[in-house]
Amino acid sequence: MTMKPSMAILVTLAILAGCAEFDAWVDARSRAGDPALQESVNTSTNKLYLNTETSAGARDFRNVYIAPANLANMQVIQPEGAYTDAEWWVTDAEDSILQNAVVAQLSIALSAGSAFNIVASRNQAQIVVNTAVIAIHPNETRSTIAAGGKSGGAITVSIALVDAASGSVLVRLVDTTSSDDIWAFNQVEAGDPAINLVFSAWGKSIRSGLLQAQGRSSEAPFGPTASR
Repeated sequence: MTMKPSMAILVTLAILAGCAEFDAWVDARSRAGDPALQESVNTSTNKLYLNTETSAGARDFRNVYIAPANLANMQVIQPEGAYTDAEWWVTDAEDSILQNAVVAQLSIALSAGSAFNIVASRNQAQIVVNTAVIAIHPNETRSTIAAGGKSGGAITVSIALVDAASGSVLVRLVDTTSSDDIWAFNQVEAGDPAINLVFSAWGKSIRSGLLQAQGRSSEAPFGPTASR
């Protein structure tokens, strides 16, 4: 999907708004030359950044708390010429299902191979995972989909893994990933949204990044994943 300059600006502002939710962070793209921040390699996304000045203590962190996802600043980037579609906005019931999906998929990824322990509260955590859904990009309008059009699109997310005590960012992911069924984002009554696969992929990326930041990139291989 191509975007006019005005649309590209809107997407950029949306991403920056989401990043502003997190303390001790400047948009990673503007700090690519910072020696304390380097782009991760050998991961499934090229928007994953590591803090190379991770303290010695943080290298031993294993307890991870996955905070509720932030959907408050989510933008819906409609196809060119489309009117606002209010049905995209998430209801309270959908929010609960989506929150559960995010926690479940990130938990499966981070705990794979016993790499990290998922804890139930922030007080138990050494690392906190903050997730913000920045934008949803449907490729087609609702009426086009109803007429048989393809239901593809993309989701833009910002995920920060932070030191629970200091708030410093250990790993930052800002990425846009395509989905063949983007409309499942707000059709989650069955409790099994297709975005499970998207968040599963992001979970594997941040797990790989955190292992690298801790100097454990060769440890805890990723095991079999749970089926949807």
